[in-house]
Amino acid sequence: MNKLSLLKIQLFWLFLLPVILSAQTKYLVTFDKYMQSQFKINDFSGTVLIEKKGKPIYIASFGEADKEWHIKNNINSKYLIGSLTKQFTAACILSLEEQGKLELDDKLSKYIPDYPKGDQITIKMLLNQTTGIKDYTEIPDSGSHSDVVPYSPLQIINEFKRAQYNFTPGTRWEYSNSNYFLLGYIVEKVSGKRYSDYLQKNIIQKARLTNTGMNKTDSVLRYRTKGYEFTGLNYVNAPYFAVEGPYSAGGMYSTVSDLYLWEKALMGNKVLSGISVKKMTTPYIGHYGYALFIDSMEKHRRIWHNGGIPGFSSCLTYYPENDVTIVVLSNNESNASAISSALAGIVFNLPVINAYEHHEQPSSGNRAIPRSYAGTYFAGNQLELIIKGNKLYRKGRGTDDIELKTESANKFFYSDGSDRQIEFDKAKNGTIKAYIIVWGLKIEMKKLN
Repeated sequence: MNKLSLLKIQLFWLFLLPVILSAQTKYLVTFDKYMQSQFKINDFSGTVLIEKKGKPIYIASFGEADKEWHIKNNINSKYLIGSLTKQFTAACILSLEEQGKLELDDKLSKYIPDYPKGDQITIKMLLNQTTGIKDYTEIPDSGSHSDVVPYSPLQIINEFKRAQYNFTPGTRWEYSNSNYFLLGYIVEKVSGKRYSDYLQKNIIQKARLTNTGMNKTDSVLRYRTKGYEFTGLNYVNAPYFAVEGPYSAGGMYSTVSDLYLWEKALMGNKVLSGISVKKMTTPYIGHYGYALFIDSMEKHRRIWHNGGIPGFSSCLTYYPENDVTIVVLSNNESNASAISSALAGIVFNLPVINAYEHHEQPSSGNRAIPRSYAGTYFAGNQLELIIKGNKLYRKGRGTDDIELKTESANKFFYSDGSDRQIEFDKAKNGTIKAYIIVWGLKIEMKKLN
């Protein structure tokens, strides 16, 4: 290449660089304004990471890892990740299948001979949550002592295996922690190793994760965050529980950086074969693969899962066509899933509103609410708005109706403090358009006839 050509290229990048930096700065400022609003208004405590095409475009921490010592969260903070553990468990099962040590059509009765209806349940059904086995966390007194004393996996299985099935195996989808608890036990039976040991050697080390593992009550874990719950008045320490209890359904810890590396290693076929990853990311009933939801957000396909455990919440989302990864980890049960969606909205140039304090409009009860606001709407999920006594309500489904307080003539906010809003707008043809705003992300609702 001659000097003149090289000079032209240098000049080209010199003029283009400010544009690139400006775009990056705009993203950075928008992300930070949104997250600062979540921190100041909704008390978000945790760490978020956004990666696009292999490069971090935003990473930040908020709040405190330990409120008593006023130690702040940082990029190295380790959080309990709850049900994100399940995708690691699914990977363990698929790796055993690749080794020829089990088949996904194997019956549960092969590994627990006396399990009721075990001959009707396959490993595949456990993976894609179609067994009908009741979630042991919803059974009164199931594993009650395991909250404070670490029970063995089989002891807890023996406590929930006699519960009545929710439906005939294989006929429906319903999320159940019991399914992935059983899968962890199968890993132990097939491999001859403790679940945590098999996970560490065959999955965690393979993905080259250095800040991820199974939590232990007696371990001294550097940068471990404490979990908190909000009582409505103030924050308190999350209830104590033996951290070994959630086991293969929710017993892991990690960092935002490690979860990003995990997603890249998994989707890049570094942990499992392409065939296994395809099985894991194929949506079955309920848009659920193996420990992963596969759906879309505003036409952007996403592969994701969230997690919740006392004091903590988490969400790991991957948009494959856009090569965007978003990780949100919280140690005060903030709405990690909603924040993840709003951050994706910013990436995809969708309307996102920063959090702010909502105030009911004075004398709003004297103003008639347009009857056209009432009706059944769809925005990912179906919701019904009703008018009672000149007040707008979100009709409950098996729960109490939630009043929507009037903020302005066309905007209402949920009275439960969940940072959800409903906004109405009159279209040019005179019809009413409705939007739901969930933690900032504005989504148009379709009114159903």
